[in-house]
Amino acid sequence: MRLSTSTCIYFNRPDGTKANIEDSIDMCSQAGYRVMDMNFLDCARFRTPFAGEKWKEWIYQIKDCADRRNISFSQGHSYFYNFCEKNPEDRELQDEYIRRSIIGASVLEIPWLVIHAGTDFESATPYKSSKEKTIEYLKPRLELAAKHKVGIAIENLWDLNISPRRRYTANAEEVVDLVDTLSRDFDNVGVCWDVEHSEIMKQDIATSLQLVGKRLKATHISDFISRYEDHLLPFSGDTDWNKVMEALKSIEYQGDFTYEVHRYTMRMPKELVLSALKHSVAVGNYLLKLYN
Repeated sequence: MRLSTSTCIYFNRPDGTKANIEDSIDMCSQAGYRVMDMNFLDCARFRTPFAGEKWKEWIYQIKDCADRRNISFSQGHSYFYNFCEKNPEDRELQDEYIRRSIIGASVLEIPWLVIHAGTDFESATPYKSSKEKTIEYLKPRLELAAKHKVGIAIENLWDLNISPRRRYTANAEEVVDLVDTLSRDFDNVGVCWDVEHSEIMKQDIATSLQLVGKRLKATHISDFISRYEDHLLPFSGDTDWNKVMEALKSIEYQGDFTYEVHRYTMRMPKELVLSALKHSVAVGNYLLKLYN
C-alpha cells in the first residue's frame, strides 16, 4: 500500500480562488508524494480548462507535468450528479463531464475512477428504483471505461446531511450488492471506501470492510470533527486510526491509501502550504507503518 493524495489537497485557497492542478502536482511532488488522485470533479465544478473546448489538450498537459515531477496517478474522482432525478439541470453537459472523466483517466493511465451512485428520492421503493436506475446509467459508462482500460470504483456515501431522507449506497451492504450485480456483466467494477463517510455514519469499519473484502480497489482517507468540519488530515478529528489500519490489514487491501482532504490547506497562505504537505506525508507514512 502506497501513500497517495488527491489534487484537492492544494486547490481551495483562502481568497476563494482555486489553485492550478499543475501547481498542486508540483507542490505535492516537492513534499514527497509520488502517487496522486486526479479530482476531475473539482475541475468541472470550477472554472478550469477541463470544462472548456480544449479539455483533452489540457489533460495531456497534466500528464506531461506529472511525468516531469515523477508523479503517477493510481485513482481519480469522476464528475458525478444525481442522474436518478427526473429532470436534472444540464443533463447532457453533466454526462459529458463524466465521459471526459473516463477519457481523462485513460490519458493519465488511471486504473480506478471513483463515481457515485444515484438516489431516486421520489420513488415509493427508493432502494429498488435507485439500484435499477444506477445500473442502467452505469452500464454504458462501464463499457466506455472498459474500452479505455479504466475501472469504475463505486463509493460508499453518507446521508446525515440530508436526514431524515437517506441516500442509496450509504452502507457497505448496498455498495456490495450493486457492485456484485454489475460484476455479472463487467470485470472493471469495484468499491472505493470513504473512511470519513462510514465514520460519520457511525458504522463499524472492520465489519464493513470484511463485507467489502477483495472488491476494495480505492480509498478516500480523511478525518472529521463534525459534518460541517470535514475532509481533514488524519488525527485532526475523531476517527480511531488504529482501527482503520487494522481493518484495511485484515482484508489484505492491496490498493493505495489516498487522502481526500480538501479542507486541509484551504485556509493556509501559500508560504505555509509546502511545509503542511510535508507534514501530511509524515502522517501518512506513520499510518502505513501501522499497516505494515
